[in-house]
Amino acid sequence: MDPITLAAITGGFAAVKSAVSGVRTALESADDVNAIAGHLDKLFTTHSAAKRRVKDARKNKNLKNNKWAKFLKLRIGGDDSDETSLANVAAAKLAEKQHDEEIKKLSIEINRRFGAGTWDEILEEQKKLIEEKKERLKKAREKKKEEELQRALGQKALWEKILIESVKIVGVGLFVIGMIVFVIYLKESGTKGLY
Repeated sequence: MDPITLAAITGGFAAVKSAVSGVRTALESADDVNAIAGHLDKLFTTHSAAKRRVKDARKNKNLKNNKWAKFLKLRIGGDDSDETSLANVAAAKLAEKQHDEEIKKLSIEINRRFGAGTWDEILEEQKKLIEEKKERLKKAREKKKEEELQRALGQKALWEKILIESVKIVGVGLFVIGMIVFVIYLKESGTKGLY
């Protein structure tokens, strides 16, 4: 990875570390569960963002040097511009491992404070809510598609109705014109006995 990619990755993990620190502070000082929940939400948000940054960085190859990259580059050597160099790959992986380690420590602290298995319950609940959200979004997309289809069918039916009514109007108009022509023909031909 190039230097810019490494900076993006480590920046994402720095945000996660900050969120972990916020949760720890909330655990130590707050009796309010909402404060802890807010910090946990920030943690999960930054965790997702950090993972996205790693994924994007590997695709885009645009990050900056971090302490691991500098250390490994000095010890191992390597090219900053080559995303496959051992120093760059190791720096990204070590930053990711540090992040996972911080999350693991936090899970231990939460389990210690609220009882064994609490962290797993939080993760399961989050997973469940994410699945429910995906399902709601999927249903909303399907409903929107269905509404668009109904709207399209409604417009088609409207145009069919307009066409049918137009044909009726033209038919009545032709009938009236035909009657007028017939009456004029009868009048001019001198047949007055029909009236």
